[in-house]
Amino acid sequence: MGKGKYANASDVLPEALLKEVKKHYAGMLYVEKEVTSAKRQQMVMTLFKAGTSTNEIAMIIGISKRRVNQIIATAGKEIKNTS
Repeated sequence: MGKGKYANASDVLPEALLKEVKKHYAGMLYVEKEVTSAKRQQMVMTLFKAGTSTNEIAMIIGISKRRVNQIIATAGKEIKNTS
């Protein structure tokens, strides 16, 4: 999608994710294309905790499945270190 283009969320998001988004917001929603690594990590973990598969997370965020798994593993280590 180019700049200024819009898509219907039901056409581009998995059904489970769309239901999760609808719990938090209804209306027009802007999703940044470029995100910082901290935002990307937060997005990965939010989707992962919502039950989204790593394949879907990779597709939605635009990163590799390997990177998704790295982010999840790193977050798990951080949680263990703070316990």
